[in-house]
Amino acid sequence: MASTTDVELTLASGGRGRGRSAAWKKIKRSRFLYLLLLAPVLWYVVFAYLPMVGVLIAFQDFSLYKGVFHSDWTGFDHFKRALTDAGFWAVFRNTIILGTVTFVFGFPAPILLALLFNELRDGLFKKAVQTISYLPYFVSVVAIVNIAMIMLSPSTGVVNGFLKLIGLHEIYFIIEPGWFRPLYVLINLWVGTGWTSIIYLAAMSSIDTQLYDAAKVDGASRLRQIRHVTLPGIAPTITILLLISLPSIVATNFEMVLLLQQPITYSTSDVVGTYIYRHGILNSEFDYTTAATVIFSIISLAIIFASNRIARKFGETSLW
Repeated sequence: MASTTDVELTLASGGRGRGRSAAWKKIKRSRFLYLLLLAPVLWYVVFAYLPMVGVLIAFQDFSLYKGVFHSDWTGFDHFKRALTDAGFWAVFRNTIILGTVTFVFGFPAPILLALLFNELRDGLFKKAVQTISYLPYFVSVVAIVNIAMIMLSPSTGVVNGFLKLIGLHEIYFIIEPGWFRPLYVLINLWVGTGWTSIIYLAAMSSIDTQLYDAAKVDGASRLRQIRHVTLPGIAPTITILLLISLPSIVATNFEMVLLLQQPITYSTSDVVGTYIYRHGILNSEFDYTTAATVIFSIISLAIIFASNRIARKFGETSLW
């Protein structure tokens, strides 16, 4: 006669078997969805995870002839060089300043634009204005920077033409170090504000219209409706996008900075991306720049974890 333990084991194994069978049935039933998922998973594996093997270069005296797995090991020498290099800390400071200023002005701008769009009642005019605000996002960075340079030209630019018209002297925006950061922030606002506002508009569309009706009955003005209905309604979306955007403080648009900067403006325009580009690509210091990239990646990861922990502690919305 079978013991109680044998019966329990039999039942347990039978339960596991039924569980596996049910799982395979679900997979088979949703096989086309899994096939669709396969493409992005493979993309991330090939282009995001496999290249991470290259991090080993940061600990080597890397040689293109020897390759990643046969180059001589140097330990943390490149990290020590980066952390004691005055140039490294100069571009780090520039990156933080440029990223912070861009974040301070760039994060609330789409929210304000979405609130303005939400208040428009003329459907045709609203769609036209929204479309115009989205367009710069789909234009290449090269074209955007060229348009900006044409507009800011000291001889033929519209901006300097207006300055001359009102009796002021022309300004050489592109070669003035003090103007680089304002120009970078303004161009970023021009490119990204309209596109990001779509997310907030989608969040606003999910707010119950009865809340607005109740606010009107209570005599709330449009501003009060925005303050007490719209903003609380999109607060979770704002929090999530805030957490996602915070790491941008230590990141910049490399292409835009590279196209806008001039050697004379390096004091304010030289950032992590251009620093790594010059040392890594132009000077072939792959090992040193890999170490510098690892340092910045760790800083970005720390910012993400810290901001998520703060959001989870003081609110109900977080990334995980």
